[in-house]
Amino acid sequence: MTRKEYMEQLRKYLKRLPKEDYENAIEYFSEYFDEAGPENEQQVMEELGEPKEAARELLLNLLQESVGDGKDSTGEKETELPAEGSGNRRSAAGQNAAASTSDSTKKKRSPGKIILLAILVLCASPVSLALMFSVLAVLFAVVVVIAAVIFSLGVVSIATIAGGIMVAGFGATLILKSVAAACMMVGGGFLMAGAGILVGVLTIYICKWCATGIGRLVNRFVRKKVQRNE
Repeated sequence: MTRKEYMEQLRKYLKRLPKEDYENAIEYFSEYFDEAGPENEQQVMEELGEPKEAARELLLNLLQESVGDGKDSTGEKETELPAEGSGNRRSAAGQNAAASTSDSTKKKRSPGKIILLAILVLCASPVSLALMFSVLAVLFAVVVVIAAVIFSLGVVSIATIAGGIMVAGFGATLILKSVAAACMMVGGGFLMAGAGILVGVLTIYICKWCATGIGRLVNRFVRKKVQRNE
């Protein structure tokens, strides 16, 4: 296999990545080949493994970077001394590619992108089709339930904020009749609006926590499968 054929297959396996991640990953692998030189291209391909394996390792490490998995108690990422072997060299290359991609984006991925990465990792995992479809079905069901809960909380948040604004506005019209009643209504309206904003912020955090949890579970599940196969 030539470098051109290898990169074409790699592009095929990575094409469903978000555009920025895809471009950064392809740029990294291209530079990896360039630094090795034409005379070492075969050696590089042996180290990276098959294009599907290299793509899977990159996706796994991108997912791990996104969910913050593999951190120690101090919050720093744990580092392991790589042992000899092509599998470890491939893993190191995938980690470097993921780190390069994360450094280039310089921002946290949205919950939607984390779930997309989790699905891509599952599709690239070395499991049987039956097991993969079963896991994807469970994942889909979980995502639907979480989305329903988040949607409900979002509606409650919007309704509470709108209701609070209406109550505060109505209270303002009572100021000529009763200052005490007006103050009570305006205060109650602001309290409702504040509670709605709090629910909205909580909804955003719940969305992030759920996406991160799904990403970590998928990451650990696939890594165990990969380790067993290797």
